[in-house]
Amino acid sequence: MLKELYTSLTSRTAPGARKAGLAREVAGISGRYSRQKEAWENHLQHTKECISAHLHEAEAGEPLLVLGAGLCLDLPLDALNGHPAGALLVDAVETARARHMVKRYDNLAFELSDITGCLSSSKAPPQVAPIPLAGYGMAISCNILSQLALPFASSPPENDEEKAIITKLQDAHIRALMAMNCPALLITDYERVEMHGDHDHIVTTVDRSHLPGAPLEAWQWYIAPKGEVNRHLDIRLNVGAWLLNA
Repeated sequence: MLKELYTSLTSRTAPGARKAGLAREVAGISGRYSRQKEAWENHLQHTKECISAHLHEAEAGEPLLVLGAGLCLDLPLDALNGHPAGALLVDAVETARARHMVKRYDNLAFELSDITGCLSSSKAPPQVAPIPLAGYGMAISCNILSQLALPFASSPPENDEEKAIITKLQDAHIRALMAMNCPALLITDYERVEMHGDHDHIVTTVDRSHLPGAPLEAWQWYIAPKGEVNRHLDIRLNVGAWLLNA
């Protein structure tokens, strides 16, 4: 708990992000990772390999744009740094750990930004997320789509109003990616599978009908093995990757 408190307190945040609880959320993810490194390894490695495998799609003369940089655990930093024009990593929270990791690379930069457009206001989510639509060789949305609504809704949502907010934020993000003048790699979980003994309860985290067809790849993220939440519950996420605008 002290480590998570330190992570939260030493993080830099975009306007509205700390008040919305995102610094605390990222600190919680950091704590869970430290407890579940082995269970998370396949997902983190698969994400890195998926990103690396598609970097050839990027325009060499323009930088990469990475949305949802987070703790940088799932990013192939060496490969991103190797892109001729470098990469801009974007998130609403920058932890001290991520800051120190990025500083090791000459071709990487980190920028604090609210990619929902409504963290610091009471406005409704925009139709198209406030993501730059030009000036980048490739966009990578990395394990962030299902998390966009965390400051605004419960998971799973408690009512129709929260469901509507989730849908608007996710649709706005996908619209922005599809409106960009470069390829966009979308990596996201779309289902949470909660296993109680022999009984599985599936919770939709991203409506598959809002995603552009079948994923190029799909894998599982064992995010909370038994004992993380409680000794009877095992939680995994179904994750997919989509290449847009290619």
